[in-house]
Amino acid sequence: MRSKVLIIAIVLMLAVAVPMTFATGVGAAFGLPFGGGLPGSNIMLSLKVPQVPFLMGLGFNIGETTTAFGFTGDWWIANQNLFSFVNYYLGPGFYIGYSESLLLGGRFPVGLNIYPIKNLELFLEVAPTLAVGIGDAITFPVWGFQSSCGLRFWF
Repeated sequence: MRSKVLIIAIVLMLAVAVPMTFATGVGAAFGLPFGGGLPGSNIMLSLKVPQVPFLMGLGFNIGETTTAFGFTGDWWIANQNLFSFVNYYLGPGFYIGYSESLLLGGRFPVGLNIYPIKNLELFLEVAPTLAVGIGDAITFPVWGFQSSCGLRFWF
């Protein structure tokens, strides 16, 4: 149990510390009840690096008997305006999720983001997934569907 907590803590520190030096968009993503929600934990810290169209999500859940974590990274190949203050985005990404077994996979998020006021972004996304399950046995393909909504504050 201690080694799991140590590994998760190191991954968390690296995943948050490095992008925070560049990130200007910080917020939260919440898994939705349709689809599979988000990998590992159903609540994630959301970080947007402004220099490149790359978005990261990180979440974890550590308890007495359970340990879970999730990490997503998406490269937006399109982020265009639909109308007024509503935009769409899409692009390939990856995810790592651990709950009872480890999932390593790819995802393709498609979403809407809106800016109702200058420094606030609200978003809604769905992402079909394809992964490898690593547990008692290695399983491929593991098809899935992730969905989330959330917000980011821009500094």
